[in-house]
Amino acid sequence: MRIIVLGGGMVGLHLLSSLQEENQVIVVEKRRERVEELKEKFPGANVMHGDACEPSVLDAAQVAGADVVAAVTGDDEDNLVISYLSKFEYGVPLVFGRVNNPLNEWLFTADWGVDEAVCSASIIVQLVREELTLGEMVTLLKLRRERLVLEEVVLEEGSPVVGKAIKDMQLPEETLVATVLRESSNLIPRGDLTFMAGDKVLFITDPDKVEELRELLGLE
Repeated sequence: MRIIVLGGGMVGLHLLSSLQEENQVIVVEKRRERVEELKEKFPGANVMHGDACEPSVLDAAQVAGADVVAAVTGDDEDNLVISYLSKFEYGVPLVFGRVNNPLNEWLFTADWGVDEAVCSASIIVQLVREELTLGEMVTLLKLRRERLVLEEVVLEEGSPVVGKAIKDMQLPEETLVATVLRESSNLIPRGDLTFMAGDKVLFITDPDKVEELRELLGLE
C-alpha cells in the first residue's frame, strides 16, 4: 500500500514508524530541521521537504498514485486544504484528516475531501493496517469519544513528570497516554513505564482538561 503522510510532527512520526515496514510510506514536512531529524531516525525512509499545501510539492510526492493520504499537520486549515487537493485534484481513494481543535471538527467533511476526521494517530494506524472498508471504518470511528483533543508534548529536563511512572501520575479526568516515542521506538504506555527527558508523548484528553494537563507537565 502506498501511503502519503503530510506532516512530519509527532503524529507523522508515529505513522511512519508504525507503517513503513509493511507499506511504502512517504512523509512530507515543511520544517527542514524536522526533515533532517526524521531522516536521521529512519535512514531508509522517504522524507521530503516542502509545503504540502502546494500542488507542486504534492506532484513531487506523487500523491495521484497514493492509496491513502493522511493530512496530519498541526494546523487544521492546512489539513483541510491538503485533504481537498488530495481528494478532488488527485483522486486519492482514502483521505484521513487530523483535527487539532475539536471546535473545527464540523469542517472536516466529504465536502472538503475528508473521508474520516480523526484525532488519534493510533486510530489511523489501525485502520490502514487492517484495510477496513469505508462502512467498517464509519462503524468503528463512531465508537470514539467526541470532543477529544490530541496534545503533543516533548518532556524536557526538569519536567516534574520525568522519572515518574505513568501509574504514579495524577492525570486529569478524561485523559490518557496514547503513546510514548523514545528515540526511534514506540513504547506501549503501560502503568510501569517511566518517563525520561526527551520522550515525545501523545496525550488524549478533553479540551477542558488541556490547561490542567499542561500544568501537571510543567508547561504553564
